[in-house]
Amino acid sequence: MELKQRIYREFAGWQLWEVVYVTVCTAAIAVISVIAEGTALGIASAVTGTLYTMLAGKGKISCYFFGIFNSASYGYIAYTQKLYGDAMLNICWYLPMMLAGIVCWRRRMDGKECVIKSSLGFRGRAVLLLSCIAGIVGYAVFLHYMQDAQPVVDSATTVLSVAAMILTVKRCVEQWLLWIAVNALSVWMWLRVYLADGNSIAILLWWLIMLITGIIFFIRWTMDLKSSQIISKKSGA
Repeated sequence: MELKQRIYREFAGWQLWEVVYVTVCTAAIAVISVIAEGTALGIASAVTGTLYTMLAGKGKISCYFFGIFNSASYGYIAYTQKLYGDAMLNICWYLPMMLAGIVCWRRRMDGKECVIKSSLGFRGRAVLLLSCIAGIVGYAVFLHYMQDAQPVVDSATTVLSVAAMILTVKRCVEQWLLWIAVNALSVWMWLRVYLADGNSIAILLWWLIMLITGIIFFIRWTMDLKSSQIISKKSGA
């Protein structure tokens, strides 16, 4: 009974547009991938990735369970396409960070079983920007010597994803700006893969959906954070 109640709490309160959005996105990925003869693993990875992002955007801790499968499957697919930066990112970084996210989010949940949102200050944003620039340049050089298929784009998606995942665990609204950048670069990267060999259509569609979803949740988290700050000021007055 406890398990059923927990599952109900995680999926309770969804708005109609959210249910329709997830249903349409997952159905589109599955149908188009089957028509384009995409792999079952690619479809499963894209679907679980979509569910991970939607639940993370809603601040639900269950997102990490979908994220674990998505990280493992996507890492393998990226490796087969010689996108070594993306492969190492998912296997060596995302998987352990998913576990860290479960632990950290459990400590910062509100009464509605949603994570409490936060934000970086000006100094934190400046440090983040400089660190990302330095990381992208350095990692691109490393991937070039590894004969990565797309070293610069692969480096940018990897470094920005590392930073974004840290901000996700820390519940910062700025994570969505980084995810938007990652998603846009990933669309370009996987479009080149698709145009080259006609494979990975599910992954390409998934990144397109993630780009749109990232924009939606950046707006939503920003509004939620402002609302909570207004309530906090009134309470302290």
